[in-house]
Amino acid sequence: MSPIQTFINSLPGQFIIGGLTVSGIAGFSNHLHNPALAGIVASVPIGMPSSIFVSDSEIAEYSWKLLVMTTVLFLATFANWFFITKMKMSKYKSVGISMGIWAGIGAIYYIVSTSGGKK
Repeated sequence: MSPIQTFINSLPGQFIIGGLTVSGIAGFSNHLHNPALAGIVASVPIGMPSSIFVSDSEIAEYSWKLLVMTTVLFLATFANWFFITKMKMSKYKSVGISMGIWAGIGAIYYIVSTSGGKK
């Protein structure tokens, strides 16, 4: 493994990648006043590149779970948009509820997918 691959696989490397993504979202949205670009940065598929951190024996299952949870994320993001634009909810309340939707559906999916002996 190259030094770059080793660094990317390390906890500090993963932390830097995640931090740059989050700060990029804030930077584009708040400092450059470009919410469209911030939305594009926010949609960077963090889960997909993380596939390189998953062992070969578990990558197929990981990819499937990522697909399912990306669908859940889409639904929660749609709910967030709906709460803010149609219900005129505060962004703090909307994000809290939307994250709750994501976490709740994710927890249900985890319990259902692991309870039958099949993962």
